[in-house]
Amino acid sequence: MNFSTYSPAALKSAPSIQMVGEYKVEFLAYESPDNMDKAPVMFLGGAFQSFSSFRNEVEQILEHCPVILADFPSQGSNDQLAPDLDMEDYADLIAGFLTSQNVRKVQLMGVSYGSAMATLFASKYPELIERLLISGITCFRRESLITLLEDSLKLLETGDMDAFATTAVCNLINHNRMEETNIGATYRRLLFRQIARLNDNERMRYAQNTRRLLRFEGFPAFPVCETLIATGEYDNFTLPQENAAVARQCPNGTFAVIRNADHLAQFEQKSASMEVVCRFMTGQPLEGIPGVDIYDPQAFDFANQRLQARLRPMEQPYTLVDKATGKSHTVRMLNINFSGCELEQIHVDMALTEASDELYLELPETGHTYHVRVLAKDKKRMRCLIMQRDIKAAESLLSYLKEHLLMIRDNQPAVEEVAGRLA
Repeated sequence: MNFSTYSPAALKSAPSIQMVGEYKVEFLAYESPDNMDKAPVMFLGGAFQSFSSFRNEVEQILEHCPVILADFPSQGSNDQLAPDLDMEDYADLIAGFLTSQNVRKVQLMGVSYGSAMATLFASKYPELIERLLISGITCFRRESLITLLEDSLKLLETGDMDAFATTAVCNLINHNRMEETNIGATYRRLLFRQIARLNDNERMRYAQNTRRLLRFEGFPAFPVCETLIATGEYDNFTLPQENAAVARQCPNGTFAVIRNADHLAQFEQKSASMEVVCRFMTGQPLEGIPGVDIYDPQAFDFANQRLQARLRPMEQPYTLVDKATGKSHTVRMLNINFSGCELEQIHVDMALTEASDELYLELPETGHTYHVRVLAKDKKRMRCLIMQRDIKAAESLLSYLKEHLLMIRDNQPAVEEVAGRLA
């Protein structure tokens, strides 16, 4: 591989291209005179990320190792559509790319969507990898996550980009923990604007990537190389316990929790995240990094973990409208948070079916109604996701949960008796 000299401006230059069969891989590669003998670190990003997203990582890692930034078909800024590829195919593409570029071994970092690609490659081609760092991964087909991804596809198909962007922002950012993660309104607006303005090709790539995830049935094997799984303490998109579960499957796995961060840890806690990356990729001890807790994955205790409080409004009852039938139903709200709620029918006059996907909960105190999707139900009770479709309504719900006085908090017995958990 031909490595170049790094400069910040070079991250925005036209990438090199390597064809692997019919598929295009776009890449940039940098090295310095002091690290040419080291295995390069290659970065695989998640949705809505470009090479520039890794500027901090590149600049710090480059002091120790060469760096490769690679976008595979439909990833990052690579505009090649590849609807026929499955997640497993990307492991072969990564191997083909490295072989074509005469890279004998690589150290690999995969973030969010890129974490699954990296894990599949590392488990299938152990001879090509020295160590693996992944962040924001899950090996479970969690119903709530599947519902959110399927819903995002429907919004994309209808062209409702404001609703799509709202859903994405509310999924990626834990809105109940923004004080801890220091996520401000400006950052949320910029992320919303970036997603809402996706062009046609970017929309098609997002849809193809999401369908790939939905088709993916799980990892057939796990990496045997030295592996670090890192997650934000408040990640409510790929839950910390799900990241830990992957770490437990890796024979040489270590688990790291970045405090006061969610799914976007590398942006929210840059210093701690970068220290984790640099130390791991250079073989240094991980203990003692400020803001980071290191665990033996087998010993990580998440039994009592709850990422969002559950609140019960004292005002009762509420109205649930089924727009498919035009009927209104009276319900008692057993608990609610930003992500979901648990409702109880008072008159048991609504027959829930698999097609009950047009339910809207009226919250007069917020001035809005909220689309809810039923995840679990019995004769009277429903555990529901709240599908955030409007950014102002989402903000109103957040204010209601934080500021409304007539609430019973989740440390009260009345709420603890409620069955079921909300993500």
